[in-house]
Amino acid sequence: KMTTGLSKEARTERVEQVLRAVDLWEARKKRTWLMSGGMRKKVEDCKVLAQRPKIAVFDEPTAFLDVPSRLLMWKMIRELREEGSTVIVATNMMDEAERLSDRVAIVNLGKLVATDSPERLKGTTKGGEVLELIVGDGQEFPREVLAQFSEVQDVSQVENKVTVYLSSGRLLLPKIVETLTNRGVKIDSVHLKEVTLEDVFLNYTGQRLE
Repeated sequence: KMTTGLSKEARTERVEQVLRAVDLWEARKKRTWLMSGGMRKKVEDCKVLAQRPKIAVFDEPTAFLDVPSRLLMWKMIRELREEGSTVIVATNMMDEAERLSDRVAIVNLGKLVATDSPERLKGTTKGGEVLELIVGDGQEFPREVLAQFSEVQDVSQVENKVTVYLSSGRLLLPKIVETLTNRGVKIDSVHLKEVTLEDVFLNYTGQRLE
């Protein structure tokens, strides 16, 4: 059963409302083991949404969902929160965590390593901008070369992806690329962006989410 503490009529109405919202009403009699991964995930989410519990727990709520379904599920979870439910979401999608959460907890190898609002967590990461470089496989990145730039706050490397945290990077970007190229570093791609929760996760755990 999806709901408890309601009359039969109220339960039926609430379940129908949720199933129609996620386009599952026509499949309501279909066995779950015959459904696609996305449909089964929707059923799991609907079990929580239909109950509207005081504490709602979602485990990877948008796994296997296409983009329109993902956006819809985010909307429904936010509405559940606005109705007064405390919502707990376990996810490895940092954009999902940021969209749905007032507070984010980062867990690494079973240990809680940080918890705060998304904005405050991003504020703990050095620099206001992030420069991501993809360098040639097997290259040892010469971090010491970047020490000459006062705007460089920190540098980390995971395999062939180098992340440079900058206080300001837009004007400095061409100079960094030129300096590294002159040192023989083969740069396959360059991307400058603002700090994200994924950068925060990498900063705290040393691991990049896949």
